[in-house]
Amino acid sequence: MPHLNTSALKRITLVATLAYMFFGSQALANTSQTNSLISNNTLMNFLKPYYPFYNKKLKCQSVVVESSFYGIFSAEDNKAGHCVEIDRQVVVETNKGKRLYVLVAGDIKFGEHEEGLIDSNDALFYQGLVGMFVLKPNGNNWKIESASPIMSAGAQGMGLRGWKLMRLAPDTWGFINEDGYEYLGYVETSLVILTPNGQNIIKSSINNSNFSAYTDLCSDEVKRVCDDIKAKLQRIDTSKVVDGFYPLSFMINGRKNNKTYKNANYTFFYKKGQGYQIPDNYPIGLEN
Repeated sequence: MPHLNTSALKRITLVATLAYMFFGSQALANTSQTNSLISNNTLMNFLKPYYPFYNKKLKCQSVVVESSFYGIFSAEDNKAGHCVEIDRQVVVETNKGKRLYVLVAGDIKFGEHEEGLIDSNDALFYQGLVGMFVLKPNGNNWKIESASPIMSAGAQGMGLRGWKLMRLAPDTWGFINEDGYEYLGYVETSLVILTPNGQNIIKSSINNSNFSAYTDLCSDEVKRVCDDIKAKLQRIDTSKVVDGFYPLSFMINGRKNNKTYKNANYTFFYKKGQGYQIPDNYPIGLEN
């Protein structure tokens, strides 16, 4: 079994499931509620070219990825196998006909060539796997229109689950979820947005909270130096379209770098081929 490099940031599971209290009801009102048409087993068989291995010990469809998938570069040839499953599949009606949006989540479970199971503690330092697909009708079947089968999201080696599909453009939807990590008492979360871009998928990440959990920094006596700031997606602005997508409006409250923010508004615009862009002076995630 390959050794997993534990020098990476320690990631823990934070808030993984979106709810009305996180987005606000107005944003979730844009989510398509159309039922799926394919069983998960049938759909996974269709996606086998992207996840080609069947692990007989774990009885799961899987894929082995290189260590570079995690942003780790070392002399060792680190690889890890992910068991994958369908997290969401939703059919939506578009001006071009039906489209099936699919989200796949994968957990680190084994080493290269099924060389034993990976202990859960070894996977603590890595994100999990997610993949997104958009399928279009092909006679009585489906064919791939957009696909990015291997992206990173999640904590402790587990693929992020509980994704929501939301309408982000007049004729385009995207999967949205919240991801995060903790490192030596510092907690950071981000809103992850997956949107189709031609034959591929673009992943946008918007930091939406910072919190310094050091007890010596966040005591009542010195609370003024503690970062504690959050952003909430207020609405998807359907009144305008920029580079094909609706802008996203966020409201920020809290404290960062000794500065207080109260109901501060920021708008994120989509840039063609690059996803949603961070506005100038957006405070969450900035070091200075």
